Amino acid sequence: MKIIRFFLLFVLLIIDSSARDIVIRKGGSASSVQISEPIMKPIKIGIVSSPKVIGKYTQSLYNVSLATLMSRRNQFEIKRYDMKDESIVSLQEAMDHLRNDGVDAVLAPLTASGAKNLITLSSNLPIYIPTVHKRDLENAPENFVFGGIDYVAQIEALLAYMSDSIAIFYDDSSVGTQLKSITEEVFLAHKSEKKKISAYSVDTKGDNIVSHLSKPAKFNKSSVIIHIPVVKSAILASQLTFNGIKARNILSTQINIDPTLLSLTQYIDRKNMILANSLIEFPSHIYAANMLMNNDIANDWIQYSTSIGIDYFVSIVDHSPREYTMRIVHAQVIYPVELLRAKEFGFEPVTSK
Repeated sequence: MKIIRFFLLFVLLIIDSSARDIVIRKGGSASSVQISEPIMKPIKIGIVSSPKVIGKYTQSLYNVSLATLMSRRNQFEIKRYDMKDESIVSLQEAMDHLRNDGVDAVLAPLTASGAKNLITLSSNLPIYIPTVHKRDLENAPENFVFGGIDYVAQIEALLAYMSDSIAIFYDDSSVGTQLKSITEEVFLAHKSEKKKISAYSVDTKGDNIVSHLSKPAKFNKSSVIIHIPVVKSAILASQLTFNGIKARNILSTQINIDPTLLSLTQYIDRKNMILANSLIEFPSHIYAANMLMNNDIANDWIQYSTSIGIDYFVSIVDHSPREYTMRIVHAQVIYPVELLRAKEFGFEPVTSK
């Protein structure tokens, strides 16, 4: 299957380009792919990240960048600059290498902490951070653009479906605690005076979910808000069914838009589940190239955001129109929000309340 996919990708490149030479380079902790043509100077893009911090995303975001660049039919060079951590020292070293290599733009998939360190460094290069929302770094320099998902907008979209009593299940990760706080703020700011919030911290393996649900009656007619990863969300949904809890609905954000949720739950567990989604627009050439490389821009929002960032870089460096039509306002990608129901065989748009 992999051989077939790479053959199809090769055919795609032949169709979308004219007489290009492809050179693949690898060395040390960085790998690069260069596509050159004598007519036009290649666009040079560097990816700055720490494999120890973001794990598998180091390679998957490189793959998304490569596929997106190929689909844009531009001559390019893309290179990874791997760091041991996201400290200021490590980031400065990486930026020095980027500058010496004559890079045109920088993709920086960093944590919020790493992004805070990066904005303190002096650089005039266009920098796109796919993992963080501009709201978290208001004082970022003008050369930064952010592609983080807008969880505030997603939770606000879910507000109309919330009961006057909500039960928030979250984990102790930075994302989990942030989503809990956002939900509480949005709910308290907009709902009636007769509102009730209860919050439950879910441990690493989800072992305490059963104890949290030991008094089923208190969850009846409540909206259960889940800010936990998909496996623990599936456990929670099945336990709600097992305990006979008649919750008004189950609500979640982008973190649970995942086909795995459908395979881990029965339809009865998720029939009242509504999820907010912002991965809506998929330019055909970009989507096809990423699909051929087994990238998951349809479900993984960090991969999706990375594709948007690479498309943006091509437009500003190559002076060509963007393929994605989402606006970038005040250095932040503005994502649309749609609500989906977790149906029997997939996710479908909510048509009525």
